[in-house]
Amino acid sequence: MREERDVFGELPTLCIGGRRPEEAVRNILRRKAEREAGQIAPTSCKTACILQGGAMRGVASAGAIIALEQLGFTRAFDAVYGASAGAINGAYFLAGQAAFGTSIYYQDIANRRFINPWRVRKIVDMDFLFDEIIARRKRLDLVRLRENPTPLRIIATDALTGRETIFSSHDENADLLAALKASAALPILYPHPVRIDDRLYVDGGVANAIPIEPALREGCTDLLVVLTVPKTHRAQPSHILERTLAARWLRPLSPSLERAFLHRHEAYNRALDLALGRHEVSANIVALFLTPRLSLRRLTTDVHTLKRAAIEMGRLTLRIFTGADHQPVELLHFMRSDPYDRQEALSL
Repeated sequence: MREERDVFGELPTLCIGGRRPEEAVRNILRRKAEREAGQIAPTSCKTACILQGGAMRGVASAGAIIALEQLGFTRAFDAVYGASAGAINGAYFLAGQAAFGTSIYYQDIANRRFINPWRVRKIVDMDFLFDEIIARRKRLDLVRLRENPTPLRIIATDALTGRETIFSSHDENADLLAALKASAALPILYPHPVRIDDRLYVDGGVANAIPIEPALREGCTDLLVVLTVPKTHRAQPSHILERTLAARWLRPLSPSLERAFLHRHEAYNRALDLALGRHEVSANIVALFLTPRLSLRRLTTDVHTLKRAAIEMGRLTLRIFTGADHQPVELLHFMRSDPYDRQEALSL
């Protein structure tokens, strides 16, 4: 107990939040041991890992899952929740491919092929990401994802109702690649809803970018929440260009979707307040935030910034669960860069 208190006391307060975070860490580690011993059904506690996305900001939560994989957490949680890039990170994590998936951010999509502000109807090319990268170049192992006893809960937004829909990796009938693409189909940046069965879906971040509430509704008692924004961040209402484009591209799909998009900052900030421990809930929450030193944005393509965000979040995650300052070894292994950049990464 004393060692755990000391660990939290030494951690940077700007990057840690939650409600009874020390208890959350204790219970997450205890539940990990139970599951490793064969106790898959929850007993006294039910754990969850919530991964925020945010387009290229998702590289931060990707760094955290490398650390979690390094610590043996691939099958340790009772559920993993994610929307958009957070869901994609969760898929690679549960498939045992955390570092492989993280390398996509700085090796494959930090370029004009994926992000092109002059390509108005497809500023972010999700077709390229899924058809070329995830399905071929850095193939996601869907078999291992489905076989993992920990379910991935993929958040998408129903284009007709504007409400969240949750897909599960344990649903044998689910088209998981389609669900992941739907969860990441960013309105405005990629205004092309994804059809699954007879319905259309868009980015899960419209309805629930930080899916803490679904985890609470489903009975989770101890949560690790990995944020890709600083602790001081607050989402702002849509600006005039977003309102104009929403009226043009989203209203024809559904007025409910347009409303959900224009009010998404409210759900976002409500989730942030939960992560910050500002609301009384029965669950224990430990929340990890991006360091404010990094200028990481949704469309960041600077490779150095992307790598540094992954490394710093990986180090913070390792420190939370071990009490020591370790390097996320697997991430460094995947950094095929010049010697100077590798040496700088080691010194972070």
